[in-house]
Amino acid sequence: SGVAKFTDKESKLLILYMGGSMGMRPDEKGVLHQVPGYLTEQVEKMLLEQQDHFLPTVTVKESSSLLHGCDMNPSHWMLIAADLEKNYDLYDGFVIITGTDTMAYTAAALSFMLENLAKTVILTGSQVPYCKTFSDARRNLLATISLACALDIAEVCLFFDDKLFRGNRTRKADAGAFDAFSSPNFPPLATLGLSVHVNSSLLLPQPRGRFRVFLKMDCKMVVVKYVPIFDVDALLRLAIKGTETCKALVLELYGTGNAPKDPRLLETLLRAKESGLMVVITSQCARGPVMARAYAVSEHLSELGVIPSMDMTTEATCAKIAYLFGKGLSREQVAAQMNTNLRGECGAAEQAFVPGARTVSRL
Repeated sequence: SGVAKFTDKESKLLILYMGGSMGMRPDEKGVLHQVPGYLTEQVEKMLLEQQDHFLPTVTVKESSSLLHGCDMNPSHWMLIAADLEKNYDLYDGFVIITGTDTMAYTAAALSFMLENLAKTVILTGSQVPYCKTFSDARRNLLATISLACALDIAEVCLFFDDKLFRGNRTRKADAGAFDAFSSPNFPPLATLGLSVHVNSSLLLPQPRGRFRVFLKMDCKMVVVKYVPIFDVDALLRLAIKGTETCKALVLELYGTGNAPKDPRLLETLLRAKESGLMVVITSQCARGPVMARAYAVSEHLSELGVIPSMDMTTEATCAKIAYLFGKGLSREQVAAQMNTNLRGECGAAEQAFVPGARTVSRL
């Protein structure tokens, strides 16, 4: 690992570089690999070229083991959270560079783990490595460096292409485009153009309590996408074992949370309820809420105690479950909290906030 400090401005920004495509370089065969130190050097060169007075002092802390996005897991979320806790009072804003494959999961998890967050934390990365001519890395880097200390956004965010999203509302939507991330059920917090347009009415309020980090995420869950060609008996075996195997079963169902009236599925959900296994429904659709009683075909699910995820993404649903069970809450307590808005992860924008926006012209 290494720490490098650049520029000499009033605001202080910490970049935690965990890995991902941004800092990769090709070997002699053209295969891309993580190259320790390379991206840190590029950040230094990039900042030396900039004349903008509002850029902060930037410190890069590079992970000792740079990871591909697909290798990120809860143990790495803990490392990030612990680093943020250690450096929280020393910096005005934070940027986390990581791989795109699991970036939305990381953003969702950190939004819960960082309690009473009063500063801006932005996750970013790139689809194309910095070393390539047509790369999105430089743009994403400069934008996040500019925004992280300049905006009064007390949230975990994700920036990609030209949009700043609430982190726990995002999902990776495109494997091959620069606008790789979407926020299907919530507008962007800010959009970049000739100026920075901030939807200030959408922002979470500043916290009243002292910042603290929660690290004990309980990840004992199984996520299943239900399809017409499906072995329901496999789910039944899981339900019979109950909490010996896991504490929650997340089912991605059709549309607004619809499932067939298959007797074996109903038996599975009943056994899950009897064994203390919590069942949460999300939708396979990218946009729109889960509404447990929208159709008669799904009403039987509510009767079996299945919990709708409302308009949360699967990424946010899983992070929230891990956070709540990690708190030591019972199944009933977790179920009660699933439809409670803790970090802006659920609820329509027009229902929770007053419309409005502002423009930041100096960025």
